[in-house]
Amino acid sequence: MKNCSNNSDKFTTETFFKTELIPDKKDYGEQMIDARLRWVCGNDPYSLLKNIGMVDCQSEIDFFVSRLQQLEQEREFYIHQRKSLFNQEEQEIQKAEPSEINMVGPANIVQERIKQWQEQKISKREIIFQQEIELIEQRYGNIKQQCEERIKQAHAKYQTYFQIWQKEHTIDLG
Repeated sequence: MKNCSNNSDKFTTETFFKTELIPDKKDYGEQMIDARLRWVCGNDPYSLLKNIGMVDCQSEIDFFVSRLQQLEQEREFYIHQRKSLFNQEEQEIQKAEPSEINMVGPANIVQERIKQWQEQKISKREIIFQQEIELIEQRYGNIKQQCEERIKQAHAKYQTYFQIWQKEHTIDLG
């Protein structure tokens, strides 16, 4: 996961589109293996995890619940960062004196031209800003939805593995 407090991790289209459901597949695989090893080494007869399938499902649930939290932090970080950048751009535009407008004429007319230019520039930047925020919301919304779907699937598989374990360990008294 990206360290969202790292100021060098700026919002760019390139880094933004690299955001994935599983950011590090090797790390994900190692977490699954670690969960299996803890279960096998623990050898706890009172554990809620009764078979390796349940262990895998619980590990997947844990991973994606954690990933949902990470995604929310990243989303908030990028939105905050983008808002700060927009505010900075807005201040720069308000201080700028445009070279492309006619500076000849009465002071109040020149000031009005500068004000109109600034308002147009800010309006254009605001449209771009809103589009970027929408893009962030959509991208993270889609990935969060995928996480939630994986959690839902893992819960269903967990129940299936639990039912299998129950059938294997039920004594037929009839």
